[in-house]
Amino acid sequence: MLRPIEAMSDYARRGTATEGVAGQGQQEAGRFSMKLRTIIAAAALSVAVAPAAAQAQVPDPISGGTQIGGLAPSYLELVLTQPATATLSTFSKAKTYTASFDASVIVTDDSAQLSIADGEASSGSKLGHLMNGSKRLPLALEARVGKSAFQPLDSAVDPLLTRITGPVTRAKSTVNLRQVVKSKVSGNYRKIVLATLSTETP
Repeated sequence: MLRPIEAMSDYARRGTATEGVAGQGQQEAGRFSMKLRTIIAAAALSVAVAPAAAQAQVPDPISGGTQIGGLAPSYLELVLTQPATATLSTFSKAKTYTASFDASVIVTDDSAQLSIADGEASSGSKLGHLMNGSKRLPLALEARVGKSAFQPLDSAVDPLLTRITGPVTRAKSTVNLRQVVKSKVSGNYRKIVLATLSTETP
């Protein structure tokens, strides 16, 4: 587009020398100016049409041209609170003692399971029993979630407390612990328990 402009300027400069050359320059300049207008009109048309053509190639998001989605990685989170009721440590008389704590979970999978186990022994007579040194309570510690049946922690298989249907965020389950004592015992008893959140499919 710069060439017609340069040519017309050149003829304008030569037109200042003689009248004949000037007349020829005006005629030639008229041709170039017409050519220039044609080029400008064509250029303007192409500029006006280009955005419309570009817009026509962009899919309409309402018509399904835009796909929204993604793949969330498998993620599990388990947060436990301290027991909300009295801890199970001393047993001054024969009765059933209880304690509880909350388990808050985040699950991105379709399902998960919450289980509990003895954190100090994996087998033998100490498994699932509150201990005071070498002494143990005769009956095993029991646990449950909600109104399900209590399960003893002295089982070879870790008791399954509840199944969780995911995905969920900050879903809370209350784990209830129970210790049945048949007669008064002295001393302080303790036991570390492990709560585990896992997917049902490895």
